[in-house]
Amino acid sequence: MHKRIFRYIARHKYAASIVIFVALIAYLDSNSLYNRYQLYKEEQILQDEIAAYKNQYERDTRLYMDLQHDPNAVVRIAREKYYMKNENEDIYLFDDEAAQ
Repeated sequence: MHKRIFRYIARHKYAASIVIFVALIAYLDSNSLYNRYQLYKEEQILQDEIAAYKNQYERDTRLYMDLQHDPNAVVRIAREKYYMKNENEDIYLFDDEAAQ
């Protein structure tokens, strides 16, 4: 059995070398295809985070500019975001999910 395997390998030296080389590159190397795929997935996650942070930065910049130019913007933001009110007002919150 072993003799047949060695004879087959001896006859097909180049094919066996290529198979061993591909196995080394694909699985055993520190820059293997598996590791490269894991790094690619991590890069995609980080790119998504960067895009989210850029959107948040742009939103916060617009909000900051509104606060700088509109004196009523502070009142509007306090009412919308933090549910603040005047002393003679009542606030009613409606939950969209509960209505369904």
